[in-house]
Amino acid sequence: MDFSLTIDNRAGIADMTFEQATGGNLANNIYLSLTVRKGSFFQNPDFGSRLHLLQRAKNTPRTEALAVEYCQEALAWLIDTGRVRKFEYFTERDKLQDPHRLKIIVEATKADGDVVSFTRFVEVV
Repeated sequence: MDFSLTIDNRAGIADMTFEQATGGNLANNIYLSLTVRKGSFFQNPDFGSRLHLLQRAKNTPRTEALAVEYCQEALAWLIDTGRVRKFEYFTERDKLQDPHRLKIIVEATKADGDVVSFTRFVEVV
């Protein structure tokens, strides 16, 4: 599954700064951080993740470890900015029902103690 970020000039989105684009709610920040390909965001080439690289990887424990590493890398800015105190990552491989999909669950503990849970599926071979 491939996601892309669409820029709508009519709404003034193209004129947004990086801080404005990422200043939304935490679930939206996590979603964008994990789905935007690293290096493709024009204002900050370090923004995004490398999860798209797993599309050619086999559904193995090594791929699970890489997925967690890529998530940690993509979401580090939320800890650096103080929006999140800590992240916990969980992965699930369902080799019986859908062997070509890896489930990643991210639990973010916000600075105020609330926990936000986010689920992302990554297609693998």
